Amino acid sequence: LKSGSPPGKRGPKELNLADEGGERRMAEQLIDYWKTHKETRFEDFEGKPGRILNTRLPAGSDLLNGIVAIAEKHQIRSGIVSVCFGSLSKAEIRWEERTQDGPRGDKRSDPRSLEGPIVFLSAQGKAGVPREGEPLIHMHGIVADTKGQVWGGHLFPGENPTFSTMDVVIQEIEGIEFDKIFDPETNSALLRARKIA
Repeated sequence: LKSGSPPGKRGPKELNLADEGGERRMAEQLIDYWKTHKETRFEDFEGKPGRILNTRLPAGSDLLNGIVAIAEKHQIRSGIVSVCFGSLSKAEIRWEERTQDGPRGDKRSDPRSLEGPIVFLSAQGKAGVPREGEPLIHMHGIVADTKGQVWGGHLFPGENPTFSTMDVVIQEIEGIEFDKIFDPETNSALLRARKIA
């Protein structure tokens, strides 16, 4: 992992702490974070923009499986889902919850099933078909249920069928492909990029 300075030119001591309690607490939390996290770590893999696929999933198509099928048809090694909106006949999402178990104090929630029709507001994600192994996809989305309540979280294949239609735009990234690797720091399998020739 690479290291760098925190974003922005101002350090924690130069922050303008507002009098309002909420903003002040937020600024103090940021200062505490910078004191305990002395470096910013990141991974980066440079690719080039490739094809842009403007696609639509008809009624009854599973959202994630449909995106994977599109990636397979066009042999997208790595791509980002930059546009995704429409409707679902039902939705299933998960999110992170606090827990006393585990090294980081969090766990993935049980699935939350929502009855449709569901307005699918937006999603972003990554999808690709590596040269070896199974197709991969990782998506987070925001939906509104029949009462107008908004939910967001992690989406899974096979659990989010299209109700009327789903518009999806996939931007190919040339020069990298995705792989799923177990990460001991987070105790989970993560989608990772790697350079390819």
